[in-house]
Amino acid sequence: MAAYKAVFGHIGDILPGTHYDSRKDVKKAGLHKEEQAGISWGLDDEGRRVADAIVLNNGYEDDRDEWDEILYTGAGKRNPNTGRQEADQTWDNPGNEGLRNSRLFGHAVRVIRGFGGEEDFSPKKGYRYDGLYRVVEDLEEIGSAGFRILRFKLTRLVEDDQELTPLEQQFEEVIHGEAPRKTTTVERIVRDTAVVRRVKKWYGHRCQICRQAVPVGADGKSYAEGAHIQALGKAGGPDIEGNVLCLCPNCHVRLDRGALYLTDDFDVVDRFAEPGSSPVTPLWIEPGHVIKARFARAHRRFWNVVDDAL
Repeated sequence: MAAYKAVFGHIGDILPGTHYDSRKDVKKAGLHKEEQAGISWGLDDEGRRVADAIVLNNGYEDDRDEWDEILYTGAGKRNPNTGRQEADQTWDNPGNEGLRNSRLFGHAVRVIRGFGGEEDFSPKKGYRYDGLYRVVEDLEEIGSAGFRILRFKLTRLVEDDQELTPLEQQFEEVIHGEAPRKTTTVERIVRDTAVVRRVKKWYGHRCQICRQAVPVGADGKSYAEGAHIQALGKAGGPDIEGNVLCLCPNCHVRLDRGALYLTDDFDVVDRFAEPGSSPVTPLWIEPGHVIKARFARAHRRFWNVVDDAL
């Protein structure tokens, strides 16, 4: 059997916060190569052992999970029934070597939390993909049971391509004191978060689709809304710039109801365009506004869009 080739970073269109019923489903999605072991390791292009994912599910008594920072206990010498160490852990375990090498070579590691982990941050059942972390330190300590353990400190990435999970969005609202979600008469979730305000400012409160501004006063101010391409709430879309558009209320409603959708090339398609008019309009995108195509794909899947042009 060929050796497993480590795969780093996000997998396809899978967003942080995606839930799975079992470890088998996690493996099938390609997030972790194992159905039981905590560390997913394989070989990199140079043939070195490296780790690309871990599962946090209360496997070791010395694990510590504070969301942004994780202290993860290495593999080996644990009683599977009690979770306690019965002997010293060693670096020749391939999972331990893989995590240390991922630190040395700067590889990001996917973190999957299970129902048995830290109560505040873990799903009530099943497993949840919580995004990318960096291994920043590896060390040897004497654990709670009196044996040597290998520990790895991981910190969550905050780079531009790291989406917030739905749980993390709640943290952000509490930390920054942002307004709670509120439902309008058209049953859309409207949030004027710092992210939304930033996107609207980039476009001067003009619509990215129709290019129109909606004047709301003699002082020249105009009104626009922050529209999430992949909807928030049950649809699982994150509140980040890559998932937010600045739209007028009309275009916002039409996007939310599936009358408008985006292609992967960020053309806007009008599913109900009048005869003789062009059904496709290029989306206005300012430099620095990095919109993620995976959110457009999620929006199309939600509305069952099938278009030969895609």
